[in-house]
Amino acid sequence: LERLSRSGLLALPLVALPDLHLKPTLETPSSTVTATRETLILGLTSPSPNCGMALAATSLGRDDLDEKRLDELFERLAWALDPERRAPVIGDAALDEVLLHGAAANLGTSPSDFAHAIADGGRAFSPHEVEAHRADILASVPNGFRPLARREFGLIGRGNHFLELQELDEVLDEAIAAAWGLSAGQVVVMYHADSGHLGAIAGRLFAHRRKNTPRGRLIEWHVKLPYHLLNGGSPYDRWRRLRYFLPRPWLPIQADSYEGRRCRWALGAAANYAFAGRLVVLEALGQALEAVWGSAARSPRLIYDAPHNGIWRERIGEQTFWIHRHNAVRVTPPSRLPTENPYQETGHPVLLPGTERTSSYLCASGEGAAASLHSAGHGAGHTVQALGRESDDPTHVTRVYGYGGRPVELRPGLGDEGVDTVLRALTVHDIVRPVARLRPLAVLKG
Repeated sequence: LERLSRSGLLALPLVALPDLHLKPTLETPSSTVTATRETLILGLTSPSPNCGMALAATSLGRDDLDEKRLDELFERLAWALDPERRAPVIGDAALDEVLLHGAAANLGTSPSDFAHAIADGGRAFSPHEVEAHRADILASVPNGFRPLARREFGLIGRGNHFLELQELDEVLDEAIAAAWGLSAGQVVVMYHADSGHLGAIAGRLFAHRRKNTPRGRLIEWHVKLPYHLLNGGSPYDRWRRLRYFLPRPWLPIQADSYEGRRCRWALGAAANYAFAGRLVVLEALGQALEAVWGSAARSPRLIYDAPHNGIWRERIGEQTFWIHRHNAVRVTPPSRLPTENPYQETGHPVLLPGTERTSSYLCASGEGAAASLHSAGHGAGHTVQALGRESDDPTHVTRVYGYGGRPVELRPGLGDEGVDTVLRALTVHDIVRPVARLRPLAVLKG
């Protein structure tokens, strides 16, 4: 962080958030936020554009759950979200719509149904930009990854991605919880998903990233070489593009240059893919709930969806910057939300996940976020590992489900020391305000 601060690349002091830690395969520590004035630097964020989390409220309560129904629910979800599926789930024309319009793509739902509950309305491009640059945006995505993108659309994926059924165990702010239509004992679902392999390649097109495998590097170069060397420009332009193949942790690209626009379009298309994909996960969840509980399970209601990795053009104070977030979520102070935003009175929702063995928190944005580049950490997993102790509550057990018929595993709970420590650090500076504590009941993980 000191080396980055001295680099001359940043327009504002960097922000390091609770749960800060270094991953050796990434160029910048997790839980950091940086601002540049006119450059894009992919090494300041993760190579997974719009990796994000969402929370949905169901019409079920804790008393509606039992082991048999949970087993059936997660069997259906494991089938619907199976990362090994082979058949495409959308066509080429629908994929174009997704890449251009994100959550506003015509996928059978009205964009107005979700616009207030998704950061940026769930779209990376304005309608004007899509109209003016439609062909260029689509051309920024390598054609070779389109078949895979059609197959992977609407998955949560593997790794640390999950779909977790939770009980709203304790209401900490009655007024805000009531305004959001939430109450104690209600069942909610938190899920974590990204832009898949499409985003993984988009996040590596304009930088050499440490995080890769030998096989992945070969695939990456197979895509990147023709993408850069056969895509126009003078011989000098093509020669300069070789810098995207060389290990340099923080390579700046002028955002308003030809290369910068291509980079923005590729990252934006991948972000749109993730926004729309998480809505499809919400739809699959609704279908599975209805299949198990019938009419008692109304369609789940999206509370909020927000990315925690990416590069976004934002206003900080009276100026505009490129904000790079690495495992950090945007937190807009309530005073800066437009008056027509339904969250303007309460602040918008902010998710603070723990792990499948600890509580998580639902929070509201606070005015103190003005001092943190409008950001909070995206979770507390690292701190939980450091501070979490075995729970002495024998009922604190989470049912862990997997794919491919993997047997259910019962994991004993941990204490909330880790996630509570992160929450205190955020609340003492009024970056967020806690609204409810969420207790894990069952989770689907890859």
